[in-house]
Amino acid sequence: IDRLDVDSLFSNIESVHQISAKLLSLLEEATTDVEPAMQVIGEVFLQIKGPLEDIYKVYCYHHDEAHGVLESYEKEEELKQHLSHCIQSLKKIYMQEGKPNLLDMGSLMIKPIQRVMKYPLLLCELRNSTPLSHPDYRALEDAFAAVKDINVNINELKRRKDLVLKYKKNDEDESLKDKLSKLNIHSISKKSKRVTNHLKILTRGESQVKDNTFNREEKLFRSLEKTVRHCVKNISFCLQHIQDAMTLALQSVTELREISYNKDEEERGYSETPSNVPNPSHDFAAHLQRLVLTPLSALLSLFPGPQKLIQKRYDKLLDYNSYLQRSVGDESDLAKKEYEALNAQLVEELQAFNQAAWKILLNSLCSFITLLRDMMLMAQQAYSTVVPVPPLVSSISEIQNQVLEEVQNLNFVKDNSANFIERKLSFEKKKPVQILPEVLRQTDIHRSKLLSTYSAEELYQAKRKCNATQEYDINLLEGELVAVMEQKDPMGSTSRWLVDTGIVKGYVYSSFLKPYNPAKVQKVDAENRFCDDDFDNISLFVSSRPASDSVTDTPEGSISDSSSSLSGMCGKFETNGTDVDSFQEVDEQIFYAVHAFQARSDHELSLQEYQRVHILRFCDLSGNKEWWLAEAQGQKGYVPANYLGKMTYA
Repeated sequence: IDRLDVDSLFSNIESVHQISAKLLSLLEEATTDVEPAMQVIGEVFLQIKGPLEDIYKVYCYHHDEAHGVLESYEKEEELKQHLSHCIQSLKKIYMQEGKPNLLDMGSLMIKPIQRVMKYPLLLCELRNSTPLSHPDYRALEDAFAAVKDINVNINELKRRKDLVLKYKKNDEDESLKDKLSKLNIHSISKKSKRVTNHLKILTRGESQVKDNTFNREEKLFRSLEKTVRHCVKNISFCLQHIQDAMTLALQSVTELREISYNKDEEERGYSETPSNVPNPSHDFAAHLQRLVLTPLSALLSLFPGPQKLIQKRYDKLLDYNSYLQRSVGDESDLAKKEYEALNAQLVEELQAFNQAAWKILLNSLCSFITLLRDMMLMAQQAYSTVVPVPPLVSSISEIQNQVLEEVQNLNFVKDNSANFIERKLSFEKKKPVQILPEVLRQTDIHRSKLLSTYSAEELYQAKRKCNATQEYDINLLEGELVAVMEQKDPMGSTSRWLVDTGIVKGYVYSSFLKPYNPAKVQKVDAENRFCDDDFDNISLFVSSRPASDSVTDTPEGSISDSSSSLSGMCGKFETNGTDVDSFQEVDEQIFYAVHAFQARSDHELSLQEYQRVHILRFCDLSGNKEWWLAEAQGQKGYVPANYLGKMTYA
């Protein structure tokens, strides 16, 4: 019967049968033609302990689901009759063997579980009946301990599974009303203790229980979730753009063909019209949906379940840490058991999940690349007879130059030949980027000279980097010390001051300067000595912000995701003051890279995950608040705002 799921009903019963047959064979071999005084039974169980535990673990683990499947089958008349017929056939076999104790399918399915639980009892009885001088006594003791451990491990696995199902069921089935009904003094106290313990770990550096394997797998799990989510979004956009672009390309080819059509081309064999050629993007969209987007979307829907369980594991870890510090007996043991059960289950299943997710992701991306290649080949073959295309992409530049030279010789464009030459050269060579001269940095000697020469009222500090824009202006770097010699320029403007940097004298706009405050500088230096190593696990308190769906131009014209949450932060800063200078009031705050970022140009700054950065400006030169100017390890550059986060309780 097709609706009868044999695998769910009987799990790995064939493996159970094989290991039981092997155990029987080994026992017969150990006892056949051997005197009772010389028989060694314990060695048989020690020899088969490993595979016995592995196989019975699987069967016992899935027994509850199998029992639920059986109950559902017994409610359907057709399946119930079929199972009843199978039981009657089995009863005949049992009667022939002289064992008439088969009742129903449920009693048959539970026999392997009862069997593995009987082994310790049988070995214990055998050991108690064996003299100390018997050669099998020590082996029986070891075998009894071994099969007892098998049962303990199976029970622990079952308990772990029940614990996971308990928390998973609570999250899925509980409504807001149910959750509020559970809110009492005990639950509030437990949650407050977790927050307190978490803050102790952050502020006092108190030790915490760690599992490096779990930390590694959890980091990979979160990276995979982020990658899959971005792949689904970006590949969907790519599909839409390709479909739109392909339709436009077909229309353009058709119109150009109609404009340039003549009889000579028809005679040369170019009479085929693109209207009869199929659109390659139709098949591409169907295959992409089936081979790439559907499996990736299905995979993405599987991530929330483990995420909830990971959060529950963190809660139990905080409980365990709290009880360890107070040395509470029974509560500490319970918290330890729950944490270890959840942790062991997550470590085991996260490894399998990550491997499967990695394989699905890799196969989907390979399929995506293959579909793109096939679509391009199909399009090239379909339209090569309509419009000849160059055999190599490298030859396109040469063809363009030849066409420009031919057009240049026409009479009505000869006056503009210089423009054509410039365009031709632009295909071959780009203008080199002009490298600005390096600004001479102010040293401690120069600062000491200014401090000793000028009074405190005359000393100012650069709030941000200042570039010279007029004659006699000078460049300043953020934080450099200057002495104001005159608060106006030769034209009498009070917004442009004459200053001395200890190196050179020149003019600077006053909006770039702020009064020098030695106490505040010392405070900034003290904060800058803050180090990542002061905390054990930065991932627990760096707040990660999901990127929004909007797309924004970077300072150099590249594309990056934007963050609505951090943009909102910038908006908050802006409300305090309309000038860009208002951002400088928070320049002492420390941020961390929530995600790793790889620079794509000299204007951007590469960051590693959880790396500390100092924000110099909360927008770019054009005022775009989604790119911040940051400094890390002496390097400066722009970083997407949504890649940065502040320390907070997660």
